[in-house]
Amino acid sequence: PQYLIRIGKRVQAGWKSSALRYGIKIEVSGIPPLGHFSFLYENPLVHKTLFTQFMLKKGFLATTAFYTSFAHKDRIVDKYLEAADEAFAFIAKAIASGNPAKKLKGPVCHSGFGRIT
Repeated sequence: PQYLIRIGKRVQAGWKSSALRYGIKIEVSGIPPLGHFSFLYENPLVHKTLFTQFMLKKGFLATTAFYTSFAHKDRIVDKYLEAADEAFAFIAKAIASGNPAKKLKGPVCHSGFGRIT
């Protein structure tokens, strides 16, 4: 439906805008309702973990993907994009510090599904 496409496009445009504003290198991909982005750095999982940790602090269980649903009303998406913008600003400062991994509050996330033991 058009609603899901519109919301997905808003989120993808928001990621691109924030990344550009703070000089963060990302690549946005996927169809609008099922979008995701990747950090284009030597160790992208550090940056992904920083994004997730920051978003959790702002009350969003979020990663570098956004799967649109009918529950995503414009006011919620506005709050999400505001938090994501702050996350990109935080990550830009972490990159400028020369060692973004020092800003982590825990271990780096895993790269996918797999057996841990």
